[in-house]
Formats: sequence, C-alpha cells, structure tokens
Amino acid sequence: MPSTSADIAPSNKPEKRWKIGVLLTLAIVAYLPALRLPFIVDDYHQIALARHWAAEGWVPLLLNPNLRSRATYMLLSAWLDQTFGFHPMAFYAASIILHALCVLLVYASGIWTEIGESVGFWAAAFFAVFEGHQEAVMWPAAAGDLFVFLFGLAAWVCWVKWLQGGGWKWYALAILSFLLAAASKESVWIFAPLMLLPLAFDHKQNRRAMTGALPFLGMAAAYMIWTWLGRVADPAYQDIRFSLSAPWVRIVLNSWWRLLFVWGLAALAALLWVGKRADRRLVVAASVWIVLGLLPYSFLTYMMQVPSRQTYLASAGLAWIFGAAANRLCERKRYAVLAVLCVAALGVNLEILWVKKMAQFRERAEPSELLKQAALESDGSITVDCVPLPDFVTIEVLKSVGTAVVFEHPGVRQSDSCFAVEYRTRHGQVIRETRKLGTAKHGTFY
Repeated sequence: MPSTSADIAPSNKPEKRWKIGVLLTLAIVAYLPALRLPFIVDDYHQIALARHWAAEGWVPLLLNPNLRSRATYMLLSAWLDQTFGFHPMAFYAASIILHALCVLLVYASGIWTEIGESVGFWAAAFFAVFEGHQEAVMWPAAAGDLFVFLFGLAAWVCWVKWLQGGGWKWYALAILSFLLAAASKESVWIFAPLMLLPLAFDHKQNRRAMTGALPFLGMAAAYMIWTWLGRVADPAYQDIRFSLSAPWVRIVLNSWWRLLFVWGLAALAALLWVGKRADRRLVVAASVWIVLGLLPYSFLTYMMQVPSRQTYLASAGLAWIFGAAANRLCERKRYAVLAVLCVAALGVNLEILWVKKMAQFRERAEPSELLKQAALESDGSITVDCVPLPDFVTIEVLKSVGTAVVFEHPGVRQSDSCFAVEYRTRHGQVIRETRKLGTAKHGTFY
C-alpha cells in the first residue's frame, strides 16, 4: 500500500523552511573541509581544456567525443576559472553547492506517494552526510556525477508530479531537465528506466503514463546509439577501462553489498523490528533503484566494484531505506533508538569524511603538489624522470605555475610510488629530488 495521507500531506511552510535549512546545513558542513584541498590529477587537464575551448567558442567541445557529453561540467569549469581564477577553493565550493541542491532533490523525491514527505526528509538528511559517494563531491573533475544526478532526479521528480495529477508544465520541466542531464554524463540513459519505476506501483494511469514515458525512452535510446556511433565504434577509441565483456553481474552484486553495508543493514533491521507491511514496497523500490543506479557503471575492467563517485545515484535508494527506518522509529516513538542511529550515522560518516577521506585526497594530490613546489624553486624548467601522473597531467600541473617540463626515459616514467625530478635553482644549484610516495592511486580516472 502507498504511504498514509499523514505521510504525504504537505508540511506547512515554516516547517518546510526549517527542514530545508537543516538539510542545507548538513550538506555543507559535511564537506566543508574539502575547501582546503588542492587540485588533483584530471582537474589540471580538464579545467585547462575548458579555458581553451571557451576562448574558441566551444567548437572543440562539440567535436570531442569524450567530453561533449559532460558539457555542463565544462561550462561550469570555464566560468569558475574566468571568474575566480585557477584556485581550488572556488571549484570545491561549487561542488558542495551542487551536492546541497542534490540533497534537496532527494527531499523532493518524497512527492512520490510510495516515499512520502517525512521519509524524504530523513532520506535527504542521510544522503547529505553519507561518505560512500564522497568522491563525487570532493573531486572537481567528478562534478559530472553531480550534474547528471541533479538534472536527472529533477526530471524524475517532475515526471512523478505529472503522473500524480500535476499539469503539463511538470511534464515540460521533466523533458527540459532530462535534456540538461543528457549534457552532463553518458549514464543519463538510466533515468528513462527509472521513470518506469512508479508505474510498477500504480496501474491506474498506465496508458497515459506509458505514452508520456515514450519520449524519455526514445531520447535514452537515441543517446546510447549516438554515444556508441560517435565514440565506442570509432576505430581510434582506445578506452580499455570499460567493456561489455566485463563481469558486470559480479560487479553489481559486490557494489550493492558494499553500498548496503552497514547503514542499509541497520535500517533494514529497524524496519523488521518496527516496520509495517507497506514498508516492503519502498524497500523493493529502493533496491531496484540501487541496482539500476549501479548498472551503467558496472562494465569495469580495472576494479571489481563501482568507484565511489559513481555510486552517487544508487545512494539515493540507500537513503530511502534509511529514511523509511528513521521515520518508522519516529512514528513508533522509539526516540532513544532513533537518536542512537542518527548520532552514529552522523558521527561515523563525518569522521570518515573529515579524517580518512581528507587524508586520502591529500595523498592523491601529493605528486602534483611536489611538482609545483619544485617548480617554484627552479629556474623555469624541470626534468621529470618518474612521476605517478600521465604526461598530459604533468604538463598542465607545471604549466599552472609557469614552468616547462622535460621528460626523461619515455614510456617508463609513470609509477604509482615513484617521484624523481631534477631542476636547476635560480642560483645555479642542480637539485635532484627522489622519493617513494604512498600507495594511493594518483593516475587519471573518469
């Protein structure tokens, strides 16, 4: 059964403003330490591309099969670079703002009667501080995952509003949002199947709903064909990180389990204890959402689980399960258990974000920061023998501080743990710096 009328009745405006304020505070505070992070790996290359392409009228972006599907991110990068300069804080602040908007959309997903406004609020609060998808927020180059979620979920919310009797303006907004999502990341096509999810729980308007879904399904199919013909089928396509022959079933299951542990399991245990039969429907819907959210990223060849930044969409399903448990504990007046669950979720996730993840991201930034430090001491050029960065990233890192690069021993210089450079100081002293770096993966990812 759908949620009760008490669940779905709109809150009064002061209460909604209070809830929105809480959600924005959680989303911003959780990731506020990221403002102190430096740029890492692809940030240097992609922001430089955005700067150059903006100066050339964006024609090169339209011709680039790898990045034209992430136009929203490239446009934002160019605007931030032009407005604030090449300074990390502005880019991290933009990612945190995007995350806060995404949190509000998770709250708005409560418009679906299977979720309800109260569950939507608890779900959004969890989504705001959840560390499992932190890479999407803490890495500017991963902002495409934020954009596709932002516009894709906006399209889904508007679609649900239209399904539940809203006017045609909601349908038009859904189409517009879907098109913006299509300009954000290749995985946009999965939102078309996700739009069919409400139909599985309400058969009253199947004919109207299926007719309305056709444009989304058509756009998704056309987008996939366009991506295949314009990128994957190109003889020059060299990306070996994704393959249709990858063990995608195993990757989905492994990623599903990693996402569910531990907060999903705790929420399910709470629902088994105090839940109602109606909660099963939401758990099923959330589980389907998680699996579909992971599916576009499961054809990996370099790891057996979906990277954290690409679990951002699937995390919304996890948040619904957590939100259902928290809401039911509140309804049953199990306030002590609810307080323990919420304090534990807040404390553990913030500790991971503020301590563990901050340290990991600083370690990933270590090679580029060392290069820039050496560049500031050099007379204008650096000879690079071994660094854990691709050539094009190394070039942009040194270019960002006005230094040229000379490569030694082509083909053997990229190593995850090796850092060896040589340069002449402004006083004529030759410095050779060699050190062994940590075990973090410093290379380029998408």
